[in-house]
Amino acid sequence: MLQQLHPLTTDPADIGPQLAEHQTDMISRCPYLGPSVERGLTSWSAYRAEPGDQADLLALLVANAEEFRADRRVRGPLVCRNIAISGPSSITEAQRLLDWPAWFARNLYAPVQMMVGRFWIGVQLDDSKGSAMMPPPVSFFTMRHAIPNRDGLFLEAKLPQIMAILAEGPGDDGRDVFREPLGRAVETPATVYQELATVFPSPNQRPRS
Repeated sequence: MLQQLHPLTTDPADIGPQLAEHQTDMISRCPYLGPSVERGLTSWSAYRAEPGDQADLLALLVANAEEFRADRRVRGPLVCRNIAISGPSSITEAQRLLDWPAWFARNLYAPVQMMVGRFWIGVQLDDSKGSAMMPPPVSFFTMRHAIPNRDGLFLEAKLPQIMAILAEGPGDDGRDVFREPLGRAVETPATVYQELATVFPSPNQRPRS
């Protein structure tokens, strides 16, 4: 069962000092993150999760995504929301726990021009210029406004199906994101976790639980 470790905050140091350092590293690489942080539009929360919590993580993502949508309508496209997930201590453990919930949320929210990402604890990546990025001190989900002309290069190479949805989507028209793929509204997202695996099969095909 998920355990909340810290409620929503705009200071990543509240979650952990290394996370503040990681955000600073990311600001130097993302032209939108700096202005978002300066305006108090980037937020963090923290939870502890264990193997088997994937359906609850999906529900957590949906709850945060709906709050993100409401916030974006009022405060604009620089809104960014991050959810740190403690528990996984390796990249493999983090992938097993976070990958499928993030994949379902990506597909659900791409039509309303929202990007859902996930970062593994300790993963070593290079930025678009080939410079090494600081490995995340904790695994986390991130939510931000999609910018198709900027996200396109990454998505075309790695997630072309998501790029196609973003390119065709009308923007955030206020829709219930479950109604089109499932044919109905959903009050409890965790209960449709396995159903979404049929609707949105992942190209990676990692275990769902």
